[in-house]
Amino acid sequence: MTATHTGWRRAAPLLEGRREAVVGVAAAAVVTRALTTTVANAPVGPSGVGESLVGLATAVVALAAVGLALTTSDPVAGVGLLFVGVFGALSTLSGAVALPAALAVGGGVAAVAVARRESLPTVSAVAVGGLVIALAVGLGSGVGGVAALRPAASTLALLGVGTTPVFAATTGRGAIAGGLAFGAVVAVGLATPFITGAVTLVAGGVIGTSLPVVAFAVAGAVTTASAAVRRSEWLLLAGVALLAFAGAPATLDRAVPFALGIAALTLREVDR
Repeated sequence: MTATHTGWRRAAPLLEGRREAVVGVAAAAVVTRALTTTVANAPVGPSGVGESLVGLATAVVALAAVGLALTTSDPVAGVGLLFVGVFGALSTLSGAVALPAALAVGGGVAAVAVARRESLPTVSAVAVGGLVIALAVGLGSGVGGVAALRPAASTLALLGVGTTPVFAATTGRGAIAGGLAFGAVVAVGLATPFITGAVTLVAGGVIGTSLPVVAFAVAGAVTTASAAVRRSEWLLLAGVALLAFAGAPATLDRAVPFALGIAALTLREVDR
């Protein structure tokens, strides 16, 4: 074993801790934004609170992308994450950079996926590819102005979230939790379709997606989160939280956390 490899192994726990910290802070910001926005849009909720958090949460996620870039030894992946972080931050300052920022965010996370594809298991590589496609279609539908793609973008994003259990060593207990979550979403959606549609629109920017697809996404996120908590896999938990609470990545404030979630899961899977 070479000295360089030995040093990398010794540094791995420290790097993992840094990744968990920066991605965890970003996930907390996105979850807080989603929940606050939902409450603020309720009939009895406070006005203007959710909107004021959008820019702040996006900035936090952008800084986390830069922080994550500093933890990878792959130069291509590092540069890709820097593009996500820098242009994600710029997008909070001016709408004039929306299109170049969208290209940078989409291209940046694609660079991470391509750079690390050979180190990913086949199933995980397919899942990552599906998430990158969902991000690209989402940005095309929103920032790119192709509104006809918005339902497809929402559906692809939710299907991508639903496949996240491939990144976790799930057990029967996690699968049961996911199954219960699927049933609960379907039951609530059938009982209160208007409220369910309003919540998915406000919290996730989801448009034109069927109830079973929404339930599938929730089931996948719950299954993955259950496995992550049970094994103290905090980077996995933060990554799936970013994807789930970012929603359909049709706008940059949703695309930046969605991209960070893809990158975090990819790097975790490579180093696992």
